[in-house]
Amino acid sequence: MSQLQYSEFATEILSNIKNQQVGLAESEPSIDRTLGYLTAAEKVIGENPNERILITVASKNSLKLPALGEKIRPAILKERFSYVCLRKFYNCINNADIYLTPEERINFFALITWIEKTKDGDLSEILHYSRTPILWKKTACEAGSCLGAECEHFSTCHFQKAKKNAENSNLLLVLHNLFLQDMQMDFAILPHSEKIVFDNAHALPLKSQKTFGKHLYFYALRNSVKQNAWCKKWEAQAAESEKLFLSLMKEIQSYSQNVKKRKITYNQSLSAETGISPEALQNSLRNLLEIIERTSSEFYAQNEIGKAKDCMQFSSDIRKISSDLAFFFAASNSEFVYWLECPSNPHQVTLNAEPISISAKWKALYSNLKSAFFTSETISINGRFDYFVSRLALYGKNMKSKIFSGDAGIEVFAAEFLPKPSEEKFSEELTKTLCEIISKNTTNTLIFTDMASISKLQAEIKKDEALQSKTCFFQGVDGNFFNLIGFFQKESGNVLIGTSDELKFLEEMELPENSLIVIARLPFPDLKEPVISRRMEILKEQGKNGFTLITMPETSFTLRSAYSAISRSGKKQTLLLLDSRIISELYGAKIQSLFPNFKTLSHRVFSTGFFDKP
Repeated sequence: MSQLQYSEFATEILSNIKNQQVGLAESEPSIDRTLGYLTAAEKVIGENPNERILITVASKNSLKLPALGEKIRPAILKERFSYVCLRKFYNCINNADIYLTPEERINFFALITWIEKTKDGDLSEILHYSRTPILWKKTACEAGSCLGAECEHFSTCHFQKAKKNAENSNLLLVLHNLFLQDMQMDFAILPHSEKIVFDNAHALPLKSQKTFGKHLYFYALRNSVKQNAWCKKWEAQAAESEKLFLSLMKEIQSYSQNVKKRKITYNQSLSAETGISPEALQNSLRNLLEIIERTSSEFYAQNEIGKAKDCMQFSSDIRKISSDLAFFFAASNSEFVYWLECPSNPHQVTLNAEPISISAKWKALYSNLKSAFFTSETISINGRFDYFVSRLALYGKNMKSKIFSGDAGIEVFAAEFLPKPSEEKFSEELTKTLCEIISKNTTNTLIFTDMASISKLQAEIKKDEALQSKTCFFQGVDGNFFNLIGFFQKESGNVLIGTSDELKFLEEMELPENSLIVIARLPFPDLKEPVISRRMEILKEQGKNGFTLITMPETSFTLRSAYSAISRSGKKQTLLLLDSRIISELYGAKIQSLFPNFKTLSHRVFSTGFFDKP
């Protein structure tokens, strides 16, 4: 990154904040955006230390602040559920036989060592929520079970310290998820900020859609019940509720099998749609609530405030499950898309609802701001910000946009010699080409294709002794894609094959130098995905072109994000696109212009010199 690029980027943000504008800035990976917006924030706060600037980022890896000027009062705030609750932690130590299962006691030993060393009490330093969700809930800070100033650990509470620091800060750093939860709760979580910088802004539309939606599955109840197994008074009723919940999920799964659909969109009462009633489960949940609340009152009367508050958190969980269940079965909000996802395991059946548009929430935000600055490596398409602007309802704002170009980046090739994916010979020719790539490429190869192609490729490799000498990892066969990344990175020449859905993991990967990344087909969005499907229907009703207004922008963002993630390694890498429509179709020109180093790859070059390393 040149000093000029960095200086221009910082100046752009400074101008945006001082002039109270909405700013959009895209930069290449070589430009240090973090340093740019922190430099601008330092200057603004230096002139007025009572100003607060809020910065939101996409991942925990970005929740870091360097040493800053003496007038800066920096703070980092995470979701409350991220922090350990010391009261609950010591409850587990002092009453392990009541609060912990034998297996949890083994895992808990790691927390005992960690608690003495941790600086901010973030449970993710020691636990993985996806692997130990119940132990996490048993030790995490939750609003319903918090004693506040009455807690004996209040003065040393990590969350209370972080919250106080945030309230006293003039530079606050948070994750997108926490900021969006604050928006969802009408700005009741975070301290008031009128000047905001959104880094990694490309992630905001999808994260907003997920956060503003609702999702319910069986483990929402089971995990809450297991967390509260310490009290036997509700054990029988909780078991009945679990049984009825699972029975309901099995009924939904059976309906899914009858209509031969794993994903079912609906827009009327779910009972009317399926003939399934949640009444028995709702009655059971009401009975469970009565027992929990009665037990809570008994604990209050006995002055066992901690147990009483734990009961209140449990009742809050049950109320939310009951409320969400009613919401899904009513399906009465026309601003949402409702759907069921029904895999083969009934425990994993989910009820889902997400907003068709996220613009209303974002519009409500802008009226409370003096300035907002959105920055990322990928928020424009072919030099225009229109799609991002429309998704976040930025039209009509005092807006300024700019693109900061950096280094030229990686080489991008598109093969012109394969049939189109719609043609009969495509599958066979694609498998043959992928086998040739695996055979000839001596460095690491990362392939993104569809599940059918993965199966065919694996079958071909089993037939070919030369290919069997290659170390190949297949998503779905050898494990999930995320867990296979570490094995892929260990040795040069390894091959990892996954679906196009896993392109998102490129942002988190450390690619070995000279890796070849292959994308077999253009990553068009799944038009059966319920929210996108509904948005396409609305455009059709309006006489507008969904391919131009949704399909192409979404595809372009996916490819740009992949390109930026690969470029971010700072190493020599190559991106190979095997979809010949990039060359043959009219819209292909727009795909080509996404990449500064785009080249067409002929079969002659592919077969002769493409794999020769300089």
